[in-house]
Amino acid sequence: MSKNLFTLTLLLVALTAKAQSCPDDNHPHMIDLGLPSGTKWACCNVGATKPEEYGGYYTWGETEEKSVYDWSTCKYWTDSNGDGYADDYEFTNLGSDIAGTGYDVAHVKWGGSWVMPPHDRLEELLNNCTYIWTLMNDVKGGLYTGPNGGTIFLPAAGYRWGEELRYAGSYGYYWSSSQSPYNSSYAYFMSFHSEDTYWAYRRGYGQSIRPVISETNSIYLPESSSDKSSQAVYNILGIKVADNPGSANTLPSGLYIVNGKKFVIKYDKMQMLQPHAK
Repeated sequence: MSKNLFTLTLLLVALTAKAQSCPDDNHPHMIDLGLPSGTKWACCNVGATKPEEYGGYYTWGETEEKSVYDWSTCKYWTDSNGDGYADDYEFTNLGSDIAGTGYDVAHVKWGGSWVMPPHDRLEELLNNCTYIWTLMNDVKGGLYTGPNGGTIFLPAAGYRWGEELRYAGSYGYYWSSSQSPYNSSYAYFMSFHSEDTYWAYRRGYGQSIRPVISETNSIYLPESSSDKSSQAVYNILGIKVADNPGSANTLPSGLYIVNGKKFVIKYDKMQMLQPHAK
């Protein structure tokens, strides 16, 4: 092998290694997987200090951990018929997507542009990355490798129900920010083991959160989604252009002001993918 070819080979190996790992131990990092939407994934879970740590467990729409996870401790459930069981439509409708709201634990805990991944970003991860079940520092989980060689490791952290941690080391359960459009009692999440799958289930379980930074066609507000309806949208000239962020989806890309804060609307070109409920 010539000296120049050997040098080029070492350079390619170095670049690949850099793409596939965090640059240092100051987690979290934003990992570029080369996905079509440009979405960047965090290297570790909310509540974790490194990629292989399980991190926190959160009920969908809640931002704090609990000692007991069941229907009675679910903040947004009301036992309307008194049977003690979470029947359909007994959960408060928090909106179709809680990303960037006060219900989004990733945004609340990490701030900035970090949010829970919407369902289409989980779908994009599954459809565009290769997946292997593997070990990282003796922790079992899924390794997802993107089109550009970048990787993220999702530990198989299981889920919490009652006072128990179930299926840790065997399955990973990761919430999306998307409530089911068919039933507000359900929210979408991704689950994986030897093969990755994806479906929706009731919102009371304590599951992992892996944040993303994503270009979207919506405005992310730090307030809860219930506050959105009263906040008008203005352009940079101070002209009111929408009564609330929910009606701002028809606005062109650009810089806008909501509640005295600047927000960017930038439409991505990825076709929205519909998840499949099981």
